[in-house]
Amino acid sequence: MYWLHLTEKRKKLGPQKFSTAEIQDPFADQRASLHWTALLITGNAALAEQSVIDASRLGETRSCAYRDWLVLWAHLATARTALDAVRPSIQQVAKQYDGCSCRHSSHDPLSPAEARALQELDTGAFVQQLDVLARAVLLLRGCHGASFEDCVFLLNVPLPSAVGAYCKALQWFRTFTEPADTIKGM
Repeated sequence: MYWLHLTEKRKKLGPQKFSTAEIQDPFADQRASLHWTALLITGNAALAEQSVIDASRLGETRSCAYRDWLVLWAHLATARTALDAVRPSIQQVAKQYDGCSCRHSSHDPLSPAEARALQELDTGAFVQQLDVLARAVLLLRGCHGASFEDCVFLLNVPLPSAVGAYCKALQWFRTFTEPADTIKGM
């Protein structure tokens, strides 16, 4: 997952020129990731497909910076479109987290290895076992490193709801990735 931040490697490469085909290729590579992002948020294949933003036709420039920006934009636009498609459900579920207290002082984003492991899990398990808010916060905070303030802004939910949903999502995720004795100490 890389849409919120450009990689350090890209930043160090400096300006490069690409053909139109080279600019369009990243979108073919990103299509599965875009669809996963939308599916994780919406929980519905049809809504996810409608949410995926295809920016490949916009790649008429040979600038590396613009190419990277288009990929980042496509991911952000897909996530926002998916969030808009399920916003009423997010608002309703947020009420379930009213007064939710978490015994943890903070929850860091997932590591790159954890984000890859998350993406390899069955998406159906997400949809069945996590509510829409927990899925959205796990994606935004966990995979993309968004701050809780950004999550609150994008989701239009109270901070305790976002934190509670993320805590629930992390506990769910850790049941798949950590030994049982480690989870008890969480």
